[in-house]
Amino acid sequence: MKRLFLMLIIFLFCLTLPGTLFHYWSWGGIKPDLVMLWVIYIALHHRPVQGIAYGFTLGLIEDLYFGRYLGLNAISLAVVALLIGFLQQRWYRENIPLTMVLVFIVSILGQTLIMLFAATSGLNWFYSDSFNIIFGISLYNALLIPLTYPLIHRSFTGGFLYQKPKFEHQ
Repeated sequence: MKRLFLMLIIFLFCLTLPGTLFHYWSWGGIKPDLVMLWVIYIALHHRPVQGIAYGFTLGLIEDLYFGRYLGLNAISLAVVALLIGFLQQRWYRENIPLTMVLVFIVSILGQTLIMLFAATSGLNWFYSDSFNIIFGISLYNALLIPLTYPLIHRSFTGGFLYQKPKFEHQ
């Protein structure tokens, strides 16, 4: 229970930090997608089905928080978690540069999905700026990895976010 509460607190920080702290640390108006980064971290440290469920649920909460386009982030974060679930079996999670590349590539895919879903649902996107926005958010997410991933990875593998097995073998 304490683990889920801590995961919820981190998620709430991911929702609020882009509008507060990262408002001052934006590059040309581009801020990181911390919710997507959190879903990537969760999906890297859970089974694929759990990662997809977390991605969809957190995306749905994000959609409710921002309002109007219900399912936009939910579907795209579920797809991101699905891709991470597929890649995590072939990925060395302790390697920070490889994780930066993974986050960059998956963020490009996730942001492209969000842009495509938004364009098909009626949002007016300037397609000339969409490449800069997608690339900028993905780069920002990748650059946050050396600062955040070692702490999160340690916490998932043996700290506060560690999920204890239900049955221990002796």
